[in-house]
Amino acid sequence: MTDLTLNEAARPRAPRIPGATDAQRRQGGRLALIHAMYLQDMARTRTLVGEIEAAATPDEARDSAEALAARLEEMPMLRNLRLFGSLCGQHCAHVMAHHDIEEAHMFPHLDRTTGEGFAPVMAKLRAEHEVIHARLEALALATQQMMQAPGAAAYAPLKEAFDALHADMESHFGYEETELREALGVYGGV
Repeated sequence: MTDLTLNEAARPRAPRIPGATDAQRRQGGRLALIHAMYLQDMARTRTLVGEIEAAATPDEARDSAEALAARLEEMPMLRNLRLFGSLCGQHCAHVMAHHDIEEAHMFPHLDRTTGEGFAPVMAKLRAEHEVIHARLEALALATQQMMQAPGAAAYAPLKEAFDALHADMESHFGYEETELREALGVYGGV
């Protein structure tokens, strides 16, 4: 997973929108509420990852890994990824309320209404969805490997996969919220 990166240094900045008001910026901040839901999901998952680390025996680790696998299967992000093949394509259910709205509705709307200055930001956000997609798959795989052979050797990749996903999600959400807040408030889309 070390070859995947959000390349934060290469993130383009959205241009300011002349005449945008504070009320519009607040309206554009609604995206952060959706992101908060996903970050709460990640916090619950972190608890399960910690239980695996704290397990005293391989059986306890396996039980904790099985609980994590079940939790991952319940996560809207992963369930929708499995059902529809891509977090950055068209998918449904909970992530549809986020990535599908972004990819199928919000991003195209912003592409049409914001002008050329936003095109690099939109392209970067779409590319970052691909990284998040890959991170989710890596976490699911690491969890399965932990269940098959619990122990320190399997836990390290699981923790690494989770930490990478969590860090990238927080970073991506912050970037998206910051760069799209004004445009979403002025042009709508959330």
